[in-house]
Amino acid sequence: MRSSKAFRLCLSVSLVFTLLLTVVVSLPALTTTTYANNTTYYVDSAGGSDSNNGLSTGSPWQTLTKVNSTTFLPGDKILFKSGSVWTGQLHPLGSGASGFPIIIDKYGTGNKPIINGNGLTGGTVYFYNQQYWELNNLEITNTSASAGDRYGVKVEAHDVGTYNHFYIRNMYIHDVTGTNSDALKVTGGIYVLVSGTAVRTKWNDVLIDGNTIERTDRTGISNGSSWGNNDGAGNFEPYTNLVISNNTLNDIGGDGIVMRASINGLVQYNVVNTAHARDTHYNVAIWAINSTNPVMQYNEAYNTKTTNDGQGFDCDFNLTGCTVQYNYSHDNEGGFLLVMGNGTIRNDNMIVRYNISQNDRARIFQFNSGYTPLNSQIYNNTFYIGSGLSTSITTGLAGSNPIYFKNNIVYNAGSGGYSVKANDVYDYNVFYGNHPASEPSDTHKLTSDPLLVGAGSGGTGLSTVNGYKLATGSPALSSGVVISSNGGKDYWGNTVSSSTAPNRGAYNGVGIVVSSPNTWVAVDDANVRDGTYATTNQAGTTAVTVDTKNDLTSYKRDGYFKFDFTSYSGSVTAATITLKPIVAAMSGIQNEVALVTDNSWTEGAITWDTKPSSSTVLGTYTIVAGTPITIPVTSQVQAAMSTGKKLSIRVYSTSPVNSNGNVSFASSESITSADRPQLTITP
Repeated sequence: MRSSKAFRLCLSVSLVFTLLLTVVVSLPALTTTTYANNTTYYVDSAGGSDSNNGLSTGSPWQTLTKVNSTTFLPGDKILFKSGSVWTGQLHPLGSGASGFPIIIDKYGTGNKPIINGNGLTGGTVYFYNQQYWELNNLEITNTSASAGDRYGVKVEAHDVGTYNHFYIRNMYIHDVTGTNSDALKVTGGIYVLVSGTAVRTKWNDVLIDGNTIERTDRTGISNGSSWGNNDGAGNFEPYTNLVISNNTLNDIGGDGIVMRASINGLVQYNVVNTAHARDTHYNVAIWAINSTNPVMQYNEAYNTKTTNDGQGFDCDFNLTGCTVQYNYSHDNEGGFLLVMGNGTIRNDNMIVRYNISQNDRARIFQFNSGYTPLNSQIYNNTFYIGSGLSTSITTGLAGSNPIYFKNNIVYNAGSGGYSVKANDVYDYNVFYGNHPASEPSDTHKLTSDPLLVGAGSGGTGLSTVNGYKLATGSPALSSGVVISSNGGKDYWGNTVSSSTAPNRGAYNGVGIVVSSPNTWVAVDDANVRDGTYATTNQAGTTAVTVDTKNDLTSYKRDGYFKFDFTSYSGSVTAATITLKPIVAAMSGIQNEVALVTDNSWTEGAITWDTKPSSSTVLGTYTIVAGTPITIPVTSQVQAAMSTGKKLSIRVYSTSPVNSNGNVSFASSESITSADRPQLTITP
């Protein structure tokens, strides 16, 4: 892992930027035309002509060649017609000025204008030694049959001193065939860089906001600098006023968002779903490196793949003051937070607070083996580990520096443990659920139920985690220890006092009055069976069986459950479905649960041949007989409140085909009422 992480420092190697310079110098010379500033130009791929003056929607230009051969001036606007499509590279010339940026945008109604790189090497949209630009509302793609040095948008400043004001907003960038073997981790969606070694150069006032980026390799959004090695050797010229915000990233080959070479850089309100989707190296959804006081806040990271890192977040090498706060991390295969560093490459004064982690997998915290950052403050977070998971809470702790772990709630329904050093400081935490032998000592710890409003009920979205508030009577209310410089507010924006004892966990509001939960037993449930039983109804038994059985008659079984809550008219703060596995024929069986949008089926009629299809996957669970699984369905129930107040799910096996891989869940006909499948709504 450490040797792979070292690749991330390669942006400081001058050879890389010598190569980049070679690419720039080899660009063909363009014949340029300069016009007066504060002028608006229109471009229409279908109805335009390069012989037009471009100054109105009635006489627009037509081609990228015309745009690229023009040197634009401060205050100019270049507007591309909605619904138009261009093939090639957009590389307009010129720079704006302070207060008078050059703006690229769309005009008319309809889809965003498309710039299709069609496999070209480099940036589909490219700027070189140009400042004071704003790029808005384009659709960008650049695919090829083979991987290569490709980007959606690439912005470069080479040996120019301080360059200012580059905004990239509301773009749709997708299907960019970069290279997943790229050790620099930069090909892909958006890349802003500093190159060259002759003149100290940096960017100031860079905003990357509101973009949607999908299916890019290797990286979604990143920046870099040949003056970006924050190792104290004197060649650090960091970006200032760098903000990466409100972006949505889906299905990214490697890393999602990477912030490099910044001071006080901000990564906030982004969503990264399914990073590390194709690359086989080490990747994380959102992380910072070579920076001073980077802040990652109000982000959601989920479904990051593999355990080659594979976390939602990362405070990486050569950092000081890395702050991770107010984030929601869930279902990441590698875990919640990677913490890098070693004896010479530092990562000190880290703060991790007011985050919520739900069902992150391999580990909550992974520390680079052999090193713990100086002054690591981890406090007032809530970590939920569901049943059947073996998630470790801390791994890799070593070295002489202690961690400070305070006021956290660890709701551990799984089986994972801790890596603890003798000098680590654990105090005022809640350790609830399973208690492994490695659980750290804590003079003021609580082990009683923290009374979370709806543990495990978080869905997709920062606002779906109200189940992690505390109910009235919770022992975690007002029982924590005061933390100095505590940030002043919790995950939900409630004030955190600098003098009064706070709550434990990420919630610092008053206790939530929770009336008796509203619970509904499944109105229909049955398994369906293929092969010779494909037309046979299987309902009416005390169990719903799921398996991948593949014997001589070649059949398998899926389970279906339907809940009807038409009697409910209140609000929905949290909602969960609970299923009780009463039989698991072997250990390690994996079942997946998915939403069924067609609620017209009934248990008395459903068969394999008539079963409705499923859509959104709600979760994957390792089944342990006797241990209920809890499925968060908050957003699904909220949506169903206006569409019939019914909810159906499908349960099916994702384990390898095995003649002994069956699971039986208690059905609504179970003689033990507490075991029956239940939907619980918390108002």
